[in-house]
Amino acid sequence: MNLRLSILRVSTLIYIAFPLIPFFLGWVRLEYGIPMLGLLFYGGFNYVKSLDFKERFVLRKRDLLIGLAILSVWLLFSGAGGMGYQVSDHVKNNTLAKELSNLSWPLQYDVDGEKMYLSHYLSFYIVGPFVAGFIGYPYAQLVVFLWTTLGVFLGVFWLARAAGGFNWRFFLFFIFFGGISVFSFIFKYEGGFITEIVKRVNEHGFVFWMNSWDVIPLNYLHITDMLYWTPQHFIPAILGIGILLNDSLIDKNISFTPFLLCLLVMWSPLILVGIFPYFVFVLFQNRFKDVFNITNLVVGPIIFLFLASYLLAIESGDLVKHFIFTAEGAELREQILVFFYFLFFEVVVWVLPIYFIKRGKWKNGEKPLFIVLSLVLFTIPLYRFGLWNDWCNRVSMPSLVLLSVFAYKAFMASKKLKRVWMITLLVLASNGPMMDMVGSLKYSGYKPKFRPPYEQEVLSLPEICVAYPITQFVAAEDSFFFKYLAKKPNK
Repeated sequence: MNLRLSILRVSTLIYIAFPLIPFFLGWVRLEYGIPMLGLLFYGGFNYVKSLDFKERFVLRKRDLLIGLAILSVWLLFSGAGGMGYQVSDHVKNNTLAKELSNLSWPLQYDVDGEKMYLSHYLSFYIVGPFVAGFIGYPYAQLVVFLWTTLGVFLGVFWLARAAGGFNWRFFLFFIFFGGISVFSFIFKYEGGFITEIVKRVNEHGFVFWMNSWDVIPLNYLHITDMLYWTPQHFIPAILGIGILLNDSLIDKNISFTPFLLCLLVMWSPLILVGIFPYFVFVLFQNRFKDVFNITNLVVGPIIFLFLASYLLAIESGDLVKHFIFTAEGAELREQILVFFYFLFFEVVVWVLPIYFIKRGKWKNGEKPLFIVLSLVLFTIPLYRFGLWNDWCNRVSMPSLVLLSVFAYKAFMASKKLKRVWMITLLVLASNGPMMDMVGSLKYSGYKPKFRPPYEQEVLSLPEICVAYPITQFVAAEDSFFFKYLAKKPNK
């Protein structure tokens, strides 16, 4: 069967941009929100006008149906919107689903007697309440799940096209891809490591921090961890990398790539930071061809700066920010050893076989991109930002998604012992994804279970901000955005 790529490109644009509509209408004063919407539609119109609506993608119907089935099962137990077991990171997601549905916009909070406003990336959170919040909180959560599903379908499609593998092999490889922590379980728990892994499956545990040994806070997420724990970051990561790979390596047309990527800032600023090195690479690789147009030079930057004024309204002074090695805690020598241990089992175990298998088989642009990818993954852990080191956890996601694409391409290019090598690595990496999926399957009774927390069980934003300061989510009334650009909430 033939798929019209233009329809998928338009769908991707609409998906990325749609959350800005309720934001500009509900958060921003109309004298600013309407012109911003006008710019958004103008940029989108220019993008759509440039598309070739005759361009098609040949795909076997069998591959499409099997692929959709695999992704659907994966998503039905992801916890998004209350579909399957929800890990602890969904607490904030549920809170925002409830408060965006029930409270007037912009959300206002009393923090130590001071009036403050929600200042947070909203593209993942705002759609459910906007579309169905007026009906009720459970319906908003259902839309959150459907919204997540659509984003994953679109993102994985672009990744599969870039990997040359829209088939069941790619989907399974992608779902189980990640670093290898099983040796850390063996070293730490010795003969009881299997018991510990089974225990974590039954108790909805995870493999986070295993390769950093509680010495320094380093963690690279598995692909399934990204979806099951932080879909709000995972979706822009796969969309951003998918767009870059297709525009640069396959279609060789980056004329609207900057515009599309700048809209991701409202999805996740840290993900956009993680995408930035590859964006710069793509610009230089394509010699900035056709990027100097009004949409990229005027429309995109104005929207980006407007959204940045909202996101940067928070005060980040209370957040942990420093070089990863410190004079506190473990000795410096131990920190350095753990740092390289972490890099070996999260990055090197994949980079080396990919390089040796692909050596002499690189397609145009792949080798320098792979070198940039390796350098980025080696340097991200040098900095810490946030109590749980969101810098390492979030900024790395686009790179890890890109690494999974390279790993799959190497897997398909491998033969005999090298193929066994790649399969062995994937099996060793699977304990993390299995904890997520098997735990949710057992919780759900091995069938889809839509059960978001009851509305009365969902705490407010100030109530959930116990282990971390609420000031990383809210901004002062006298900040530039809320003083000059934002609506005043209804009394």
